[in-house]
Amino acid sequence: MQGTIARLVPARGFGFITGDDGQEFFFHRSALQATDFEELAAGVRVDFHAAHETHGDQPGERPRAVNVRLSGHGTPPVAQPES
Repeated sequence: MQGTIARLVPARGFGFITGDDGQEFFFHRSALQATDFEELAAGVRVDFHAAHETHGDQPGERPRAVNVRLSGHGTPPVAQPES
């Protein structure tokens, strides 16, 4: 999935991502992959996976994002055709 960092709570080490589908996801800094929490800011595009909880969500609890990384980070560059 892809989305945008909506807001961060640096003192607590977590934040929220708004997915491209409009759904909001909670993430903790421990969910980051190849990205430092300090690299994130509101408006930054990220790739992530939605966590699938086996015990179910608590009432009012937002879905979680895991494997969060900067969009395009760690993906091979696309070869450009020669002119």
